[in-house]
Amino acid sequence: MKRKPLSASVVLILLPVLFSCQGCAFYRYHSTSCKQRGARYDARVEKLKKDAHEGLRIGTKKQDVIRFFEENRLPVEFVKVPYERSGTVYEATGTTYTTGCAPSGCGSDDALLGLRVKVDEAGTVISEPAVGSIYTNCL
Repeated sequence: MKRKPLSASVVLILLPVLFSCQGCAFYRYHSTSCKQRGARYDARVEKLKKDAHEGLRIGTKKQDVIRFFEENRLPVEFVKVPYERSGTVYEATGTTYTTGCAPSGCGSDDALLGLRVKVDEAGTVISEPAVGSIYTNCL
């Protein structure tokens, strides 16, 4: 039995349907608990950004830097970082693993939250802090 070719009108009807479902394969249902976890993660990121801006001002001493990291449940490490212009710069850094509610395209809800700030050799803050957050296991 010979098949009839699809008529142009059928193709025109099916194309929008196919394109509208293009992202359906990547859709991921988010439960209420996932959404709440995600909201807590987002709030923690925003609070850390605000608190770091206020609490790690230029001139903040090493002991206060350490206390800030501890209060925010971030392990602190002081490291030497090669820098193009001035030779060597030091940074106080801390990263923690946590969970949120990852967007579609991620394999899990695992996330990272990190903070770094440039310090001098004595551990005194010399620049504005930087907060980073990212979901891991994403495509």
